[in-house]
Amino acid sequence: MNVYHPRVSACVWLIGMLLLGALGLKTLSRDWLETGFLALLPKIEQRPEIAEAIERHSQLINRKVIWLSGAASAEAAIANARKLERQMSDSGLFGKITLKISQDQAVNQYKQLFAYRYQLLDAKTRNLLETNPQALLDQNLEMLYSPVGQMQAAMLERDPLLLFGRTMNSQKPNNLNLEQGVVVLRDGQKVWALLLADLDNSQLPLEKLENLLQLTQNATAEIKKAGGELLVSGLPLFTAYGSESAKQEISTVGAGSSIGIILLFWFTFRSVRPLLLSATAIASGLVAALIISIWVFGKIHIITLVFGASLIGVVDDYAQHYLCDSFGERDWNPRKGLAAIFPALFLGLISNLLSYAGLGFSPFPGLQEVALFSAVGLFAAWLTVVLLFPMLLTGFQFAHEPALLKLAVIWERDWPAWVAKNRSWLAPTLLIVLASGIWKLTPRDDVRLLQSAPPALLQSAEKISQLLQVRDSQFFLVSGKDQKEWHRNEQQLLEKLETLVQNKALKSYEGLSRYWPDPEAQRNNYRLVKQKLFDSGLAERYMTNLGFDRAAVAAEAKAIIDAERNTLKLEDWLVMADEGKQSLWLGCAKDRCSGIVALSQIQDFAALTSLQQLPGVVWVDHVEELSSLFARYRIRASVLLFSAFALVLTGLCFKFGWRGAATVMAIPLVSALAALAMTGWFNQLFSLFNLFALLLVLGIGVDYAAFFFLAGERRLSTSLAVTLSGLTTLLSFGLLAVSSTEIVHAFGFTVAVGIITAMLTAPLIGTRAKAVSDQKYT
Repeated sequence: MNVYHPRVSACVWLIGMLLLGALGLKTLSRDWLETGFLALLPKIEQRPEIAEAIERHSQLINRKVIWLSGAASAEAAIANARKLERQMSDSGLFGKITLKISQDQAVNQYKQLFAYRYQLLDAKTRNLLETNPQALLDQNLEMLYSPVGQMQAAMLERDPLLLFGRTMNSQKPNNLNLEQGVVVLRDGQKVWALLLADLDNSQLPLEKLENLLQLTQNATAEIKKAGGELLVSGLPLFTAYGSESAKQEISTVGAGSSIGIILLFWFTFRSVRPLLLSATAIASGLVAALIISIWVFGKIHIITLVFGASLIGVVDDYAQHYLCDSFGERDWNPRKGLAAIFPALFLGLISNLLSYAGLGFSPFPGLQEVALFSAVGLFAAWLTVVLLFPMLLTGFQFAHEPALLKLAVIWERDWPAWVAKNRSWLAPTLLIVLASGIWKLTPRDDVRLLQSAPPALLQSAEKISQLLQVRDSQFFLVSGKDQKEWHRNEQQLLEKLETLVQNKALKSYEGLSRYWPDPEAQRNNYRLVKQKLFDSGLAERYMTNLGFDRAAVAAEAKAIIDAERNTLKLEDWLVMADEGKQSLWLGCAKDRCSGIVALSQIQDFAALTSLQQLPGVVWVDHVEELSSLFARYRIRASVLLFSAFALVLTGLCFKFGWRGAATVMAIPLVSALAALAMTGWFNQLFSLFNLFALLLVLGIGVDYAAFFFLAGERRLSTSLAVTLSGLTTLLSFGLLAVSSTEIVHAFGFTVAVGIITAMLTAPLIGTRAKAVSDQKYT
């Protein structure tokens, strides 16, 4: 303070803000807001092929939205779907919209694959040929003479044995049909028309998510008004709802904190200048936090802004302590006031920075962003108070005694006296409440808690999954040293999965080798057809009985001889396959070829995970891996929390001695235990994020305790400052507790309970702490 000059310090602050503004002009001009749910998730260290499989799986769903238009008839369902298609096209949101299946594409695929009809056999056809080839031909005759036989009769001339028709039908889901070129499916009395769309931007910018949400709501209302029903699902829609919820929470927390601070400041100080100064500290902190975070990370997630809005009540603490100190003495001046509270301000800053730095050890990008955002915001607000306030408060004094000060006096004087009088029963009661609440804690480490979604969307997604057999997030990764070994390994897995389907362990599965046989399998299929149908004479008798002339029979016999050398390579087959099947192949790299086997509607996870004992098979459950990561880091966060308490205690020992340090640390310790106990008593979510919230409780608790410990003769103004600080911070983090995202809610609940406890226990540091402090500095 001997070299402190308010004007020079204010100039330093102004220069810093100007430089920050210049950086902001460059930083904020680009797309800096991240909305995607996957951006919140950490990268898991694992083998490259597994990481690639997860990435491929994620890419397929990251932009895709599935729509099902339901009505009492196919005509109505298709009409509604076509109207929806026009709305989607006009919206400009989608790069690809698929309603009507291109007949040319189907014809081209048919022409290209038809030459390999003897090599491409589905499993049922192959089994019949091996066991009872006559039964296969009898089934053909039965089908030809049935009501649906006219559809097959058109193919009979080109494919008299109907082998290719069987193969193509086996690759189409049983409940899907084409009407007017549109994929439809029937569910009881209702018919659904399928429409698929891909957003044209995988980055999912906020404005497009808002438009997607509005489009969905409008389309749902219109189709319902027309007597139909619309089901819609997809990760972009979940992201849109999450972003909309986050926007509302930013508004709620930001507006709630701002209104609360304005009312409290006006009620307390009755002057515009303190309110403007406080607003300056808050604004400088938030602007600095936003610009520096974007500069470091490139993009920040919208959830970071939710936590950033809650920071309003925290960054204002330093301004409140400074302003409230002016009520402590009649001859108060800004320089003298800063000198008196600077040690407590500095300790409060260090403890808070250490607390937020602890969040940076999290593997979750979102929490790392929150850590930097909050630390920068706190530091910038602190610098604003220390560098700018002394000059702007020169000559300013309060000429009134705020009503809140009277309440703070009662709280500071009477509450500790009541606690001391009743400590004989309060202490054991507190121990029982804390111990029993902590005993009730049950960890929940589910990564899906990061995302919130309304029940209607979850029900719609579940219904679509049942109707379309949408892939689950779990899958098998199958590999081999070459395509041959990969194919053999996958075939062994598919045989086991078929058994599990029969046992109702899952609804369906999908693997490339189910549709594409490798060259060896193709040769075996060809030999099987030739021996069982042609060499045996069954094909000739069958065609003759159907009325084919000798020329047609001879042409078919020549066709199978000519096809002997035909081999369909995987690369050629993939060119003709749809996007879903293409995504199952990961390709060959170095000495490994890999593919994905997708699953739908899993019922028995234990039965599936046991299959990874098969050669070349790995069970991949990204959700479970992330949840396991949650659990592991929850344990590490417990160690980190303990270390943070020990580190702060050690630092305080150098400043206050071990007795003084223990006195100060008792406040955040009791506050943290109370937060955990109330989490257990109220059956709140307990996860990794609660422990990171306790790091903030540590910083805030040390802040309040240090101010009371160093208050000396300024206990009244300190009580007012801590009361104001606690109320504004409680407004911010307490409002997080109303979040629809369960993890954000739990974070807010934990911090709110910790703040309330710290406010209640900090004044208990009374004359004894003062005596220790006096002894230390005399």
